[in-house]
Amino acid sequence: MKNIHKADLPLLRQLDNEVHVWFSIPDAVTDSGQLAYYKSILSSEEQQRYQRFHFDKDRHLFLVSHALVRKMLSSYVDVDPADWQFSAGRHGRPEIAGPAGIPALRFNLTHTAGLTGCLVTLDADCGIDAELISRRGDLLAIAGKMFADSELVMLKKLDGRALLEQFFIFWTLREAYCKAVGVGLGFSKKDYAFETESDDGVKIRFDAPASDAEDHWQFTILKPGADHVVAVAVRAEVQSGKDVVHRFIVP
Repeated sequence: MKNIHKADLPLLRQLDNEVHVWFSIPDAVTDSGQLAYYKSILSSEEQQRYQRFHFDKDRHLFLVSHALVRKMLSSYVDVDPADWQFSAGRHGRPEIAGPAGIPALRFNLTHTAGLTGCLVTLDADCGIDAELISRRGDLLAIAGKMFADSELVMLKKLDGRALLEQFFIFWTLREAYCKAVGVGLGFSKKDYAFETESDDGVKIRFDAPASDAEDHWQFTILKPGADHVVAVAVRAEVQSGKDVVHRFIVP
């Protein structure tokens, strides 16, 4: 692909000032012809992964999620959804590997029960995580192992629905940040904490000087429905935050 100009690609041009999140509800995609098309645009490796799922619901979630990525990336540039090529980083984060000559699009995918989301940025590290808000074991015990002390203190002041929501806000923020820097949640550390009650939005605070300057990250919490919480992490230049625009679509 040659001679791509932003002026000819209005959605791509919006990424100069925006970050885009595309949501879809997998259970709402039931048309057999549409699902057959989704299968046809997967790579051979993706088709093999699709076939390895034991349960139909997991295969369906995988199919819709990966079709969403391919279809949405093609809405920014003139590339057929089947022609996108991806490579995996050291810890498995996918990146665009082809076709050659496209703009520096970056993306990240998340899916959970009832929701899938694709985050798209232009030339910026990014991560997204979505979680179904539901009680799963001893949340405070999990937080004690995974979260910073200040986050745990805040959680201990809450109960009921407020505790559930705040736990998953902290969880998705950590997951989104780890995905943005290219590591798994297993690499999450207790030497940084998220502040979610600041007047100027969500902030990350490090206990010690870090290579990731605090002001170089933009975090956003989205609640696309009553049962889900979503966190978005984008590496940004100092004081150059972008609007996070999210939409629901059927890919």
